[in-house]
Order: sequence, then structure tokens, then C-alpha cells
Amino acid sequence: MLRLTLHFVLAANFAVSPVSGSKDKPASNCRNPSALYEEGLKDYEQKFTKAAIEKFEAAHKCSKNPLILYNIGLAYKRLYDAEQQPDLLHNAKKALVEYVDAIEKDPTLGADPEEVKPVLAEIDAELERIRPPEVVPEPEPPPPAPDPVDPGKSRRLLGIGLMSGGGALTIVGVAVGAAFASKGANLHDQLNGDGGVYDSLEAGGCGLSVDADAPGADTAACDSLRSQREGLVGDGTRANGVAFGMMAVGVVGLGLLIGGAVAFAQGKRATSEWESSQRARVRLLPTMGGLLLQGRF
Repeated sequence: MLRLTLHFVLAANFAVSPVSGSKDKPASNCRNPSALYEEGLKDYEQKFTKAAIEKFEAAHKCSKNPLILYNIGLAYKRLYDAEQQPDLLHNAKKALVEYVDAIEKDPTLGADPEEVKPVLAEIDAELERIRPPEVVPEPEPPPPAPDPVDPGKSRRLLGIGLMSGGGALTIVGVAVGAAFASKGANLHDQLNGDGGVYDSLEAGGCGLSVDADAPGADTAACDSLRSQREGLVGDGTRANGVAFGMMAVGVVGLGLLIGGAVAFAQGKRATSEWESSQRARVRLLPTMGGLLLQGRF
């Protein structure tokens, strides 16, 4: 408390005149800085700290006397002790640092900077104490491990698709081919069977053309038989063509069916081997102390 009083008295001695060599001139509309300082000192002594700060800062602004910075710093520190606002402590430190810089640069001011440094150290310690802790970002969780991939699944699916498509082609090809083959056989019988068109042509003395008809043959009947023959031959040719084509489709379908079955069997085997590798392999081995559980989990 003794140092505080002495510094207030010392500042009062300088409050009435600017510091020698100051580049800043007091504002022309300033009140008497000495009166401002005295009012601030009275407010400080009566614990009207905020009012004291206003008067001290106004006196410093008007007089440019750096010694008043000590009063400003102590007043802000006292206000911080009452209100615990960090900004007040920062203001106190700023004023006291400026005070120390000024008296170190100008020894003629007659103040000892070492007297203020313990106060600055106390302020620094308090600022360190109230400094909010650094927020360390939480590390991002590692990405989830990918699910094990069944190496045989795609081959099994391929096999199923080939077997389905191949089976459908085989069934359709065989069924449609058989139907048209049966139709072709029926047309063949209508042409070449007993009582068929060729027998009728021969019985009526008809040839395959008008020039080949026997004398006295009924030309109209022969033309009808020849027309019927051409229609049966055309239908038979088409039926046989479709039958052969659909049989080829059935053969292709059978090939796909066999290939799909092979692919499915390979995929199933690969899946079985993979599943076996995923399961724990545990063995119980006898030891001198009992049983040893060994294996991969």
C-alpha cells in the first residue's frame, strides 16, 4: 500500500504538465489535467474505481504524462479483482507495460521500473491461470474395417445366371425344335406316304409339270395336286429350317447350362475355402502344466 500511495503522489506532481519531449500535444478542449487527476484520485480512494479510471485516462490524454499510466494500471487491476473480467486485466497490463517503457526511455521521470515488474508478473500469472484451456480436436475415428468379401460369390451368381439362361434356351429350343420337326415329318408323310400327293399324282397320270402329264390326264386335277405339292414342300422346308435352328438354340443353351454349372461349382468351392479360412482354428495341446489353447481367432 505504501508503494501505491507514493506512486499516486508522484503522478500527481507530473499531472499538471506534459512530459518533456513528448510528440503528442494535448487536445485544445481538454479540462485541467491536474483537476481531472485529483478527482480521479479521490474516486480511487473512495473505491469508485470505474469513475477513477475515467478521470485518470482523461488526465493522461490531456497531459500526455506517462506516469499516470501507473494509476490507470492499478485501477484496472483493482476493478478486475472485483469483477473478474479478463479484459480488465489485459487493460491493466497494457497500461503498466506502457508505463515501464516510458520510464526506461526517460530516466529523468524519476521512477523505478523495477517496482512495477512484480505487479506485471502477478498479472501474467493470473492471465495464465484464467486462460481457457486449448480445445484439442478429438481424433477422427478410424474408418470401419471393410466387410470381408466372399471371393466365390460373384462366380456363383454368374453360374446361376448362366444356368438359368441356358436352361431356358435349352427347353425352348428343344420344345420348339421338336414341334417343328414333328410338323416337318407330318408334311413329309402327306407328300410321300401311302395315299399322299405323289401317289395321287402318279394315279392321275400327272407329272411334276404340265408337259409331263400323260395323255388324257385331267389337267385341272393335276394342277391342283401340283399346287398342293408345292405348298407342302415349302411348308416342310420352313418347318425343317425352324426345327434345325431351334435345335441349335437348344445346343447353345445346353452349353450355357454346363458352363454355368461349372462356374457355380467353382464359386461354391471358393466360398467354402474362404469361409474355412475365416473360422477360428483352435487346437488343444497337452503341456506339462495342463492344456494349451492354440490357434488363430
